[in-house]
Amino acid sequence: MNKKINNITPTEWNRQIPLPGMLYAGQKPKLMSGEVSPSQLPLFTAPLTGASILPTDSQERKAIPIYTGFINYFPRAIAAVSKVSLKGGIQHGQTEETLHWNRALSGDELDAMMRHVIDKDWEQVAWRAMANLEKQLEKEHN
Repeated sequence: MNKKINNITPTEWNRQIPLPGMLYAGQKPKLMSGEVSPSQLPLFTAPLTGASILPTDSQERKAIPIYTGFINYFPRAIAAVSKVSLKGGIQHGQTEETLHWNRALSGDELDAMMRHVIDKDWEQVAWRAMANLEKQLEKEHN
């Protein structure tokens, strides 16, 4: 018997057409008529819309040093937070192949973050802080 994940089985999940620019681990793009390949989309796209979240102007883009100003600063922290994402996804019935941010289960970022601060669980604190920041930035840009 296949275990249900978010009301569908892993097999059904794998048959789902991914959102533009969003592929989950192990998924290959399935193109529909008129749809472009994910390789033709910007690297950083907004979930649900597939629109680029980076500016199109080259000078503005160069002023956002994603690698040198973030990834290069915090490689261990980013790896630790990525592990938290996987562990949390598995805890909520996902697999490595179906890992995604189920926002229906994630609504109290600030309270949860403070509980993790009390527990001194810094990886979870960072995950919750990033989740809260992402939601705040989405609100500002919508």
